[in-house]
Amino acid sequence: MSQVFSWVEVSKSALKYNIKQIKKIIEPKTKLMTVVKSNAYGHGMVEIARLATQYGSDYLATANLAEAIELRHSKIKTPILVLSYYELNTKDIEFAIKSNISLVVYSEKQARFINSVAQSIKKIANIHIKVDTGTSRLGILVEEAFDFILKVKKLKNINIEGLFSHFAASEENQKFTKKQLDEFKSLIKKLELREIKTSIKHFACSAATMTQFDSHFNMIRLGVSAYGLWPSQQTKKMVQKNFGKKFRLKPVLSLYTKIVQIKEIQKGSYIGYGCTKRVNQKTKLAVLSIGYFEGFDRHLSNVGNVLIAGKSCPIMGRVCMNLIMVDISKIKNVKVGDRVTLIGRGGESIITVDDIALHVGTINYEVVTRINQQVKRIYVQ
Repeated sequence: MSQVFSWVEVSKSALKYNIKQIKKIIEPKTKLMTVVKSNAYGHGMVEIARLATQYGSDYLATANLAEAIELRHSKIKTPILVLSYYELNTKDIEFAIKSNISLVVYSEKQARFINSVAQSIKKIANIHIKVDTGTSRLGILVEEAFDFILKVKKLKNINIEGLFSHFAASEENQKFTKKQLDEFKSLIKKLELREIKTSIKHFACSAATMTQFDSHFNMIRLGVSAYGLWPSQQTKKMVQKNFGKKFRLKPVLSLYTKIVQIKEIQKGSYIGYGCTKRVNQKTKLAVLSIGYFEGFDRHLSNVGNVLIAGKSCPIMGRVCMNLIMVDISKIKNVKVGDRVTLIGRGGESIITVDDIALHVGTINYEVVTRINQQVKRIYVQ
């Protein structure tokens, strides 16, 4: 680990455990799609894609076509769905069609472009039509979807492989979730009356997979929970009420750094930019090799903590671009080069992703996803 000052450790066994847990609560014939977009929520897209396939994922999902192309160039052969967006670029669309990459479609322009490219190379393109049932994000509006699908169905070089939608608040608003689901089911019924069927229907994200069993259809999309994180505390309570407290998820990611300097500062000394922290006694400080460039949130200034030798050490002063300072006055035998835990277990203590999210006023998704891709990922058992 020469010249590695901050690093992420990704637990392969925890990822395997989480996928296995979810597989227990879905029907055997229901496919499982692992969402690996955005660098697999900070866990490392290519390696997670390999592992997820090994552990039973039937499909992978990326945000955009560039991510999907990267997976194919990395020899990942699992079927891939691009969930969100792509340029209407002949070269890339041709690659997608030839490489078993299914493309999301939510406009007639997309459908016609894909069809023309597929026609030119004498192939059939697989697409999934995204329906907006109430999130007001990407997708063809549900009231326009039936007529839209009839038009797309007429394109000879397109196979409507999938139909899907996305919940707005399945973590917390069951009434609105039911409304969205009812609209999606109504559309399916209307299509089936016209004998229009798709081989894959999917709606359930992590939260809905664990709480809304009639949203599973024949594939679920496993996102944040693959990585051992609960979509919300409300979801966790609902799931453990239904399945008991033995149903749990194992965090996959830990974040570490090193001590690069130790010093004693005198009573009355200020620490860091803006002089936001002043000590009222002689204080032993450790300077750590991580900051907001690496993805350690600046809002942790003066409120967060780290673990050194299993003990909690408060962050002193502002989080800098590449450094933070912590109080180690109560710890003995600390030296330069020692490992520091920022996320994960240190001795008997633990700092969770949710702890950090609470401190900075965000969600666990953002905490892990914003860990800079330049921070080395190490895959451990």
